[in-house]
Amino acid sequence: MKKIYAASVILLVMVSLAACGGSGQSADLDGTSWLLVAYGGSAPIGMTMPTLAFQDGQVSGNASCNSFGGSFEVTGDRLSFGPMFMTEMFCMDPEGVMDQEGLYLQMLGSVERFEISDGQLVLFTASGDTLNFIPAE
Repeated sequence: MKKIYAASVILLVMVSLAACGGSGQSADLDGTSWLLVAYGGSAPIGMTMPTLAFQDGQVSGNASCNSFGGSFEVTGDRLSFGPMFMTEMFCMDPEGVMDQEGLYLQMLGSVERFEISDGQLVLFTASGDTLNFIPAE
């Protein structure tokens, strides 16, 4: 129950960040889909495959157990996410999956900028952590 509460708090933090960012084109990210390969220096656990997809100003994905979605804005290399929705399932396998999900969503909520280099997407958080993605194909 505490983990569901923590995920809800993280979602509220992401919603509160909706005021960040400006207007701009999302051409670099629009129509792309990604698989998380590292977050904060750690690899996703087990067979979990957190995802992130950008389409027509909307972002969606799977955080490890739950699906999420909302809006995003890009201005140059700046990236901000708007209000998000999320399903509310609880997963027990693999062990630690809900903690991983909570950290992934928390990090997404603090993303400030992005870079696409050598076909990979890197998201940079306010604290200096990174989320590293490869194309989902």
